[in-house]
Amino acid sequence: MTAPLWITGLGIAAAGTTGIPAFEAVLRSGRSAIAPVAGPGPLRRAALLPEAAFAPPCPVPRGATRAARSAVTAAAEAWRQAGLTDPSDVALVLAGHNLALAETGETLLAQQHRLSFAPPRHATQVWDSHPLGVVAAALGLAGPGLVAGAHFASGLAALAQASLLLRAGEACAALVVAPCIGLSPLEWHAFANLGALDPSVLDPTVLAPGAGPEAPRYQPFAPGGAGLVPGEAAAALVIETAAHARARGAGPLARLGAVRVVLSGRAGPEPDAATEARAMRMVLAAAGLAPDAIGYVNAHATGTPAGDRAEAEAIRTVFGGGPGAPVVNATKAITGHTLMAAGLVGTVATVLQLRGGFLHANPALDAEDGDAGPGGRDTMLRHRESGLPHFGGLRLAGRATAPLAAEAALCNAFGFDGLHGSALILRAET
Repeated sequence: MTAPLWITGLGIAAAGTTGIPAFEAVLRSGRSAIAPVAGPGPLRRAALLPEAAFAPPCPVPRGATRAARSAVTAAAEAWRQAGLTDPSDVALVLAGHNLALAETGETLLAQQHRLSFAPPRHATQVWDSHPLGVVAAALGLAGPGLVAGAHFASGLAALAQASLLLRAGEACAALVVAPCIGLSPLEWHAFANLGALDPSVLDPTVLAPGAGPEAPRYQPFAPGGAGLVPGEAAAALVIETAAHARARGAGPLARLGAVRVVLSGRAGPEPDAATEARAMRMVLAAAGLAPDAIGYVNAHATGTPAGDRAEAEAIRTVFGGGPGAPVVNATKAITGHTLMAAGLVGTVATVLQLRGGFLHANPALDAEDGDAGPGGRDTMLRHRESGLPHFGGLRLAGRATAPLAAEAALCNAFGFDGLHGSALILRAET
C-alpha cells in the first residue's frame, strides 16, 4: 500500500468553457456541450472550446501552437490554485503524443507544391516537446520534464509518471498537463472508416436547414451508440507529497490513491475487458482498498458499442452488481471525447464531484435505459428495436444531477494497442 499524494491544483478548458468554476457549473447542469459546427474543417458536430482557451493569462513564446497555448491556459489555472511559488523543484509531465497532426496537415497542404519554402518554425513546432517547452517557459519551470503518451490513456499515463517522480524523490511537486489536440481531416476520416466515429460528426447535412431528424444525442452506455463524438479540451493537475504541501501550508482538494497503466499484450483498437478489470484491481490493491470502498466510477465510456460493452463487463467483474456496486457516469456525454486529454479531464471531473458531493448526469439516457433518479439503480439497458447487445448490471447515473457521498472513486481511460489505465481518487481528509 502506497501513501496517497495530494492533489492541490486543478485547471481546465472543456465542455465549451474555460476555468474550473465554469466547468463545474456545466457538470452540475448536466448540459452537453456538443453542438453543430460550422467552419472550414471537417467536423460538423463536436464540443469546441472558446477562443479564450487559447489565450493564456501569461506570456508565451512567439509561435506557440494552439495545443501549446491551451496547455498554458490549463496549467496556469492549476498553478495558481495550488499556490506554488518555487518552480525549481516542480516536475512537468505533458500528456499526449502526435499533438501537431492538425498543424502538420495544414502546413503540408499549403506547401505541397513548394516544399523548399517550408516554414522553419515547423521544424520546432511539430514535436510533442513543443508544448512541454512552452508551458515550462510560461511558468519558469526548471525541474524534471517529460512527455507521456499512451493514446487515449495518455492523461493517466502522465499522472502515473508524475507519481513515480514524486515517490522516487526526484521532485516534491508535479504539474501534469494535457493539451488540446487537433487532428487533420485524414485522421478524422480514418476514425470514421474504422467505425469508431459517429457518422454525424462528418455529415455536412447536420447543418442543412430541413435536412431531417436531429442527430441522436451522444450518450455512452445507451442503446444505439454509433461511435465517439469529439470534444476539445485541455486539463491540468498539481500533485504533491503530503509533506511538501503541509510544509508550505497547502491543503488537498483530493488525494491520489494510486494510478496504473497496463498493457494487454496485443496491438490494435479492440477493447479488452479482462485487462480493463486488471487495471482497476491493480489500483485497488496499490491503495489497499477493497472493491466495496469505491462509491463512484468515472467510466472511459466512448459510445462505441464494443468499447462500452467491454467496460461494462470489466466494471461488473470487479464490483459485481446490486445495490452495493458503485454508481457510473460518462463525462464524455457532456464534454465529447477529448482524445489524449480524456484521462485528465475525467480525473478533474472526478475530483470536482467528490469534493462537491454531486454526481453529474448521464444526460441522454431515456427512462427505460436506466434513468435511476437521485441514486442510480441496477439496470439492464435495453432497446426493443435496435437488437444491439445489452449492457447489464451497471448502476448508471440518471438524467439529473444527484447527491454523491462517496469517499473513493475510480477514473478509467483506455487506448488503442492494449493500453488500459485507471486512477483511484480519494476525498480530502476532513
